[in-house]
Amino acid sequence: MNINTISDTILDEASSAERLRDALDAFVLLCSEITNIRPDPSFSAWAQDSLSDNGVAINAQAAAHCALDYERSVVFIRGVYAAIHALQLRLPGTVLEILYAGCGPFATLLLPLLGKMEAGEIRLSLLDIHQRSLDSVKLLLTHFGFCSHSVQTIKADACSYKHPDKLHLIIVEAMQKSLEQEPQFAITANLAPQLSPYGIFIPQRIDVSLCLTDLEHEKKLSKQSQRHGVDELKKHTGRHLIKTICTLHPEYAFDQMQRAQTNSDGTMLQLEPIMVEIPVMASVAQLDAALFTTVRVFEQYSLQDYDSQITLPLKCHELLPLVGGDRHQISYQLGSYPRFNFRRLNKE
Repeated sequence: MNINTISDTILDEASSAERLRDALDAFVLLCSEITNIRPDPSFSAWAQDSLSDNGVAINAQAAAHCALDYERSVVFIRGVYAAIHALQLRLPGTVLEILYAGCGPFATLLLPLLGKMEAGEIRLSLLDIHQRSLDSVKLLLTHFGFCSHSVQTIKADACSYKHPDKLHLIIVEAMQKSLEQEPQFAITANLAPQLSPYGIFIPQRIDVSLCLTDLEHEKKLSKQSQRHGVDELKKHTGRHLIKTICTLHPEYAFDQMQRAQTNSDGTMLQLEPIMVEIPVMASVAQLDAALFTTVRVFEQYSLQDYDSQITLPLKCHELLPLVGGDRHQISYQLGSYPRFNFRRLNKE
């Protein structure tokens, strides 16, 4: 399967899940053979990851492995393609300035689309903190014959990078579920203000919500059938939404970061805390508290619960055992390991 066939399969809305998996498997195999970078989750000891002041930048092998999170890759690739088309309609005749931050070794969310564009339609900047990933991308651009496109590679930290020109499209996918560990928030806060007035930031929105549910029951339902939509899954599980505790919207991320304050211990910066109360209801102690993430990539292209590794629930052990009427303060911690922190408040 060549790169054009792979691209056509991914963009074809009628492609079956099996065909999409085959196309992404073929893409990863092809890229691996060209670059000698093999996908690896690299969960052990964070080998070769970069630990920054704003989160963990995963290594080249781990970044390559993300392409095999099939629904995630398909939805982002389709969303990016739709965004480029939308910009071409908004700005006819304009050479689109595109930045793909954290491109990894395969530039998965954009590389398969380059064959759909004429040379001169875009100026593309591929940014990564790892030189190995950038060297890999250069090999792929040459191999696939995309050198006629205006593409530059940039070794930099996306949390502090300043682009010389206003950007029409910014692509950032540097996240784990519940915005934990990776610097998606910090990158968004830094890059979003660099968009042109008609620009598009991908993803358009990320929401993290606190819910009470039976996680084991949900997982069984999710595995038994993929026919249920998100609303149906929630209905069958009896999930209780407590509150959306964080929304990462590019338009507001910079201001949120500017308003961040040192926590009560004086040890870290955090976004403005929110308060939640556990509802008083029967058998609340038998439920799990968990964070659920949804990602709006662009317009109709989105990732819902269980669609992807980045939208799996994260169990909140800090809130257990659940007690009806208990109040908790939740804050999003910035810095070298972004995550949500919980503090039980005394009852008044």
